[in-house]
Amino acid sequence: MKRTTHPDILAALKPFSLLSELCQGDLAEAPENGIKVAGIYCVFAPEELVRAAGMIPVSLCGKSEKPIATAETELPAALCPLIKSSYGFALSGTCPYFTAADLIIGETTCDGKKKMFERMAKLKPVHVMQLPYAAENTSAKAFWRAEVARLKTFIEEQTGVTITDEALTRETTLINARNEKLMALSNLMARPVPPLSGKEMLAVMESRNVAVDLPAYNAMLDDLLQTIEKVASGETGKANGPRVLITGCPMGSGSDKVLRLVEELGGQVVAQEHCGGLKSIFRPVTKERDMITALADHYLGTPCACMSPNTKRLEFLVSLVDQFHVDAVIDATLQNCHPYTVEHTRLAETLEGQCGIPVLHVNTGYSPSDTEQIRIRVEAFLEMI
Repeated sequence: MKRTTHPDILAALKPFSLLSELCQGDLAEAPENGIKVAGIYCVFAPEELVRAAGMIPVSLCGKSEKPIATAETELPAALCPLIKSSYGFALSGTCPYFTAADLIIGETTCDGKKKMFERMAKLKPVHVMQLPYAAENTSAKAFWRAEVARLKTFIEEQTGVTITDEALTRETTLINARNEKLMALSNLMARPVPPLSGKEMLAVMESRNVAVDLPAYNAMLDDLLQTIEKVASGETGKANGPRVLITGCPMGSGSDKVLRLVEELGGQVVAQEHCGGLKSIFRPVTKERDMITALADHYLGTPCACMSPNTKRLEFLVSLVDQFHVDAVIDATLQNCHPYTVEHTRLAETLEGQCGIPVLHVNTGYSPSDTEQIRIRVEAFLEMI
């Protein structure tokens, strides 16, 4: 049978769609309440540090084609759409989160973003975290710990707040709980009849980026989990269509073209490994007396293609194929994103060799111009499974 979302689950999903509007209200009131806002682009930026200083962390816009033309007045066209969209939103003043941000936290996950942040520094105070490229090296760990400590100092200088280990432990506990609940929700997609569509799952995942009140957000997740258990735990049978895992570059509202096509064509997106999905939530921060070290070691373990070698991503994908009973993998990369595009060959060799499942590589941008071409490729791919 084809999976349909139960009406009670749809009702429990509704509050998540309202979080963006609520967040913008909180951001508008932040100055008069003496609260500063930190704009974040990447999962390598430790949210715990921001919250421990009493700031509001918010993920910035960068998943729409609309502002790219504005960005190209200063940036070359041969950059990935994520970079151009991010900078275009900032330059045009059309991202409400960027407008509200008192400071921006960047990171050097690629050379294009590194140079973009140089340009962005003329618009807002920008702190750039310098990432090492070999996560397992002792020297790399020491360097990254120093970078996280440097960010702590920057935030303290900007806010006038001393960040304590007690505050970091408190915020880490809340974020660990949030990620544990998101992971529990994701794990339900391993069922023969997934309770949500991939698009619905992505929307919930993305909502955490604008959830200001963590205890309230965690309660929303609890309500959703309980609702699913109540109405879907006894479902039997099996949903129609191949079970698909999507990996690759960051994906979200406005850049979910490949996901939408898979589901329109009858596939089930049961797992999403990219930065907006499982990659950033699948393990908790191990709380230690020295929380800076704990946070640094945790974030450096993110299996991003900017790391070389990036064996952790391959190991994680192999485990997800088994856990979610995956029939096929689609590697959706962005044009001119060299780390993820180059990594595709090894990814396909690993998954096809070790797991015996087909892998389709889709390299695209934010423009809808290639939608029908991709539709034909995805339809043919799903039909052969």
